[in-house]
Amino acid sequence: MRVLAANKFYFIRGGAERYLFELARILEVRGHSVVPFAMEHPMNEESEHADLFVSHVRFDARRGIGGCFRTAARVIHSVEARRKIEALVRRTRPDVAHLHNIAHQLSPSIIYGLRAEGVPIVQTLHDHKLICPNYQMFVHGQPCERCAEWRYYNACVHRCMHGSVAWSALVAFEAYARKLMGTYSKHVSVFIAPSQSLRERMIAHGVEPGKIVHLPYAIALDRYEPRFESDGYAVYVGRLSVGKGLETLLEALALSPGVVFKVIGDGPLAGDLRATVEQRGLRNVEFVGYRTGKELRTLLRGAQFVVMPSECFENSPLAVYEACAYGKAVVGSTMGGIPELIEEGETGLLFASGDAGELASALATLWNDPERSIRMGKEARLRAEREYGPDHHYERIMSIYERVMQ
Repeated sequence: MRVLAANKFYFIRGGAERYLFELARILEVRGHSVVPFAMEHPMNEESEHADLFVSHVRFDARRGIGGCFRTAARVIHSVEARRKIEALVRRTRPDVAHLHNIAHQLSPSIIYGLRAEGVPIVQTLHDHKLICPNYQMFVHGQPCERCAEWRYYNACVHRCMHGSVAWSALVAFEAYARKLMGTYSKHVSVFIAPSQSLRERMIAHGVEPGKIVHLPYAIALDRYEPRFESDGYAVYVGRLSVGKGLETLLEALALSPGVVFKVIGDGPLAGDLRATVEQRGLRNVEFVGYRTGKELRTLLRGAQFVVMPSECFENSPLAVYEACAYGKAVVGSTMGGIPELIEEGETGLLFASGDAGELASALATLWNDPERSIRMGKEARLRAEREYGPDHHYERIMSIYERVMQ
């Protein structure tokens, strides 16, 4: 089988790209071929079809209204993207197209190109873009569902995109256009939701239940050597940004001064968070910055447990999958798809999102009982092997492909 895989980036930029490459690996080792389609970018992986990638564009909120509307055509319907994906289909003749994140840089115009060439379409939903103009369902520090039932104008009212009226108006208009034209609902045969939480939210906002299936991400377990003991610290790993619950985490660590903690990652809140740690004299917190490769593996394998304190509607965070693969218990909030990945009392502990006191209690519970952390970590690894391994995922994804090809 030949699968055309479309995503705005063709390098590891986040969870969507990590899954994109992992799925390609799962398919290719079993004899299938994967044809990428993306935007041109200096960090892209090599591809023999890069000549048909869409020209690079950078969306910058500082351009203001004029700059915003100069790129409106690209966001709403890129003629270039449609032309190039049709050429790629004629060159490679895929059996099915698997879309990932395509909004803005590629635009949904590629859906019309694929259907014009007779290619059935599957799309994995890595975020809330189909029902939320700014992707996140999180605005001004709070979860948000104001745009339900065609009320996309709220994106403009609340300046949900980059804090800009112009950009927010553009994505609101885009949302109305897609809804009225049925771009996704009429032409994508099956949507894949990595979490039940996302699936239920999509259905509540109008997606047909029969067109959206739940399929968690896969993880290459052979690349994760578990280590159940620790080097005496717990960790957060991820972007340091709004919605990740990091202020609540620091408050909880102030209430649990005995817990030694490392924050792995970088982002727009890094400076503010470091200032908070210094002002409050939190000697148990260390920022180690952004880490990849061997450094990241060493830090994660040395942790006693991993914390996921998000206050936004997380989909199915790969940081939890990785923690399980390394044999680590997870302390997670009750937001989005996080509770689906943690068996309370078995592979980790859950706490009410935004509740620093409850989080502090969970941190202290595991920190003061290393043997319990180890038992949970072993169970987490076993669950990863049962539910998130490549073989299980391959069977499910092939059944979806065969369904849409029929």
